[in-house]
Amino acid sequence: MGFTNRARICSPRSLAFGALLLVCFYVFHARRPAPAPPPLPGTYQYFAETDFHSETHLFGGVSHADSRFAPAKAPSIDETQRSLRALCESYAAIMKELSVETWLSHGVLLGWYWNQKLLPWDTDLDVQTSYEGLQTLTSHNMSKYQYPPASESARTYLLDVNPHSAIISTKDVANKIDARWIDTTNGKFIDITVVHPVRTGNHARSPVEDGSMFCKDGHRYNQLDIYPLLSTTFEGVGVNVPSQSKKILQEEYGKKALTKERFHWHHFDRASKTWLPD
Repeated sequence: MGFTNRARICSPRSLAFGALLLVCFYVFHARRPAPAPPPLPGTYQYFAETDFHSETHLFGGVSHADSRFAPAKAPSIDETQRSLRALCESYAAIMKELSVETWLSHGVLLGWYWNQKLLPWDTDLDVQTSYEGLQTLTSHNMSKYQYPPASESARTYLLDVNPHSAIISTKDVANKIDARWIDTTNGKFIDITVVHPVRTGNHARSPVEDGSMFCKDGHRYNQLDIYPLLSTTFEGVGVNVPSQSKKILQEEYGKKALTKERFHWHHFDRASKTWLPD
């Protein structure tokens, strides 16, 4: 009897069923997002966002706002895009006033590559700066700026530097963003990350590796891919971009991101050099 029971347990049908259960278990756990690593001891996540989910194909799936200034209701697509353009203009103007070296990065840089404009599905903005730029920003931390100046339509922008920006390590996973430029009317923001030289030791004065640079968010660069910065325009505003923007974008997004003319329910119209909804 015992042998017969064991035979039934090991029958091909039972084995197939067990294999199916294992596959289902694997798929379920593979789809679950990995838990976020804990902050470094003695730190906490400084910046927090409120997420507004969009159900239209004309826009990105999630629009972020700084939780301190987020409205109760999600801003419209038009208001969000106006805010993003105003963020670009105000940030560029104030950084020029403060003599801070800064340049476009990530999705904003991709939009610049295509037509010097925001990608229509973008909901937030990213820029980078140098360590010296961060020092200048820190000296103006928590400053508020009215822009355009002396205008009835001026908005108030807050420059907020993460107190954990002094921790120059990719292990500080809760504080990948070093600073923010925030529209206090609706919480839309520009994330600012610092590009640091890779050093051969753990000391701040350790020798620098030959041209290697990194951000706390894990991106790595060669100094010659960034410098010298190139002056250009974005949304009609004077900005800087890395010297080897194409190479940087290919490494981050893949070669197809620079040639594929259909994406996120939009197509690129070559005649008008504009992304249009399908």
